[in-house]
Amino acid sequence: VEYGISSFIFRARRPFHPARLHAALCVRPRAGPLARLLRLKGIAWLATRHEQQASLALAGTQFELTPGPPWWAALPREEWPEGLQEDIGPLWDEAHGDRQSEMVCIGQELDHAAAKAELDKCLLTDEEMAGGGDRWRDALPDPFADAWERAIASGEGHDHDHQHAHAHAH
Repeated sequence: VEYGISSFIFRARRPFHPARLHAALCVRPRAGPLARLLRLKGIAWLATRHEQQASLALAGTQFELTPGPPWWAALPREEWPEGLQEDIGPLWDEAHGDRQSEMVCIGQELDHAAAKAELDKCLLTDEEMAGGGDRWRDALPDPFADAWERAIASGEGHDHDHQHAHAHAH
């Protein structure tokens, strides 16, 4: 490990609570184990954005969450490219489809277990999970909402039809 730089992949099969994720990654300086993060990149399932992936990127102190492509589970199967069902079968969850979070976390002198525990705290609790997608959208505060809607309105969001085949980062 050169210069104390190391990485790990964070994976979760439940959505992030937008306010908790914002509190963990958007404050400057970041506190606790996440203070050692230098870079983060990946996709996330944000509870208030049940139909669409969120793309996450952190570089230094700058954190960005932007609209990504739709979750395959949110699209009618007839819009899926040929062979997709077999390809994503191992990732598929009967309740939530392909919704998940996966991000590479890179840091200096980074305590992987502690950083993962901090990110886990940003996920919905069992009680919150019981509410379901419609309740999450209506009931949870979302500090990312305004920027998300601006990105969609300006065409920055990944809001295209899926007539072509491409792999989502799963």
